Amino acid sequence: MVAKQKYSVIVNRNKKINKVNIVILAVGLLLTFTNYNVIGNQVIWLGVIIFVYTFGSNIIARAGMRKLK
Repeated sequence: MVAKQKYSVIVNRNKKINKVNIVILAVGLLLTFTNYNVIGNQVIWLGVIIFVYTFGSNIIARAGMRKLK
C-alpha cells in the first residue's frame, strides 16, 4: 500500500513537471524565432532533457504499480 502511494506521488509530480516543461519548450521556441538562437537552442535542449527524465521516471513508476497489483 505504501509503495503504491509512493509510485502515485511520483506520477502526479511528473504531471506537474510536464506542465512546466511545456512552458520551457514554448519559451525556447519563442527565443529561437526571435533570433536569439543560442539561448533558444539551450532552453529547448533543457526541455528535452527534462522530458526524457520525466518519461523514464513515469515508465519506472507505472511498472512498479503494475507489479504491486
